[in-house]
Amino acid sequence: MKKESSKANKEEKGKAKKEEKRKISEEDTARSKKSELEECRERIKEVEEYSKRIKATLENLRKEKDEEINVTRNYANQKMIENLIDVLDDMERLMKNFDNKESLEFEALKMTYRKFKSILVSEGLKEIKASGKFDPFDHEAIERVESEKLPDWEIVEVVQPGYKFRSKVIRPAKVKVALHVEKRKESEDIDNKDKNKNPDG
Repeated sequence: MKKESSKANKEEKGKAKKEEKRKISEEDTARSKKSELEECRERIKEVEEYSKRIKATLENLRKEKDEEINVTRNYANQKMIENLIDVLDDMERLMKNFDNKESLEFEALKMTYRKFKSILVSEGLKEIKASGKFDPFDHEAIERVESEKLPDWEIVEVVQPGYKFRSKVIRPAKVKVALHVEKRKESEDIDNKDKNKNPDG
């Protein structure tokens, strides 16, 4: 009986060891699988980050390219419109000096002028407002005209219209501006005082 009991104990111990080994093996396998899964997740994260960076780079390149194309197109249009402004000036001069303003020819010229100008406007041409106070960014003063009524540097007359292409000035408006009489007198008084102080000057 003792032998059988001892044999049974050995078998039990053997089974227990096998079971323990099996559990350890399963745990190792589970740990190994978990580790592999974590590695896969990390790798997926890296690939996703890399993919996002590539996508952002491509998007930036596309935007830069689009901007370059727009700049090139705008520059080409600007040069063309600058040349066509001269034609617009010629048409305006022709209408101004037309002998018979009641004729069909004059009406046809006016219609052609309006249509031509509207095409240029649709392409981005804007006429510069040339009234009120002189603006050195938009206007070019070619003469100062004495005035008792208008304040100093008020625009008196437009000699040549100015234009912008989109927001860029491509030709400032040439204008005559007021020189208020009081301002002229003040200026002359200052000059006279300077001369009296420095008679040799």
